[in-house]
Amino acid sequence: MEKVFVSGGTGYIALHCISQLIKKGFHVKTSLRDMNRKSEVINSVSKVVNCNDKIEFCELDLLKDDGWNDAVSGCDYVLHVASPVLFGMPKDPDTLIKPALGGITRCLKAAVKHKVKRFVMTSSFAAIGSGSDEIEFDDNDWTDLNNEKHAYNISKTKAELFLWDYINSLEESDKIEVCAINPVVVIGPSLSDDTGTSNLAIRKLLDGSLPFIPKFGIDLVDVRDVADMHIEAMLNQNSAGKRFLLSSHTMWYSELANILRENGFSKAPKYVVPNMFIRIFSLFDKEAKLALDRLGKKYTLHSNNARNILNWEPRDIREAIIETAKQLRELKIVK
Repeated sequence: MEKVFVSGGTGYIALHCISQLIKKGFHVKTSLRDMNRKSEVINSVSKVVNCNDKIEFCELDLLKDDGWNDAVSGCDYVLHVASPVLFGMPKDPDTLIKPALGGITRCLKAAVKHKVKRFVMTSSFAAIGSGSDEIEFDDNDWTDLNNEKHAYNISKTKAELFLWDYINSLEESDKIEVCAINPVVVIGPSLSDDTGTSNLAIRKLLDGSLPFIPKFGIDLVDVRDVADMHIEAMLNQNSAGKRFLLSSHTMWYSELANILRENGFSKAPKYVVPNMFIRIFSLFDKEAKLALDRLGKKYTLHSNNARNILNWEPRDIREAIIETAKQLRELKIVK
């Protein structure tokens, strides 16, 4: 039985990756910052598949060297999913950038040392389409760090740049096969009670914190598609050296609110406010300020590599929207 190391085992995307790997017959080793959370992972994965004796755990920290070589030892593949996430602007950007860079550095070097068959990094659209006035992007585009101020976008871009720069710096005999997954806003049901940072896009439309609709587009992808594409990229012989932008559907926020209202979530707002209102509102709201670069824009995104190499056929994003809203209601996060 082949073994896959998945970093960040308690994470929203990681739990789906672990579940799908076990369903496909792989043994999984996953890392935790706190070993007291083992039962949380087992209980979450057990909602999808019987995972008895199919998961092992190790304790790792993105900012510490200890344990990374031992963690990857004996593994055939690596999915490096762990990375710090923070919605908003941290006072110190290094709270995101240092662990993002530390994690990819330690995990990748351990994978190279142990000559794994394939290393798959969870990157982000944040490494593709930020810091630019363009509205059309594909797998080959990169965020312009000279024009980017958001710490999260910088952290994801720098981390992925390290992936490619480090591999390209090695002698041919030392290189391993690597690829990167670059999802947009990830939504869909969580396997744990932590519904994920990405699902804030839906939560804010339902919990009253966003009583109006700004005119900007949102790019969405189902978390189950993201997990599936990690595994397909891990196994597909043609995925090495590639980036995979994953975007299922782009819609206006008003369309998202309409889908929610049509499916029984009447608290979703109805009214689109003028752009000038959002600009004034952003003077008092940090989250609104972060979204100003999307104001009035709806992107056109091309997931060419995922569709052509991995044969990706995205799930209906409406299902993910509705399932997310229902879970938020079941957890009493929204009414």
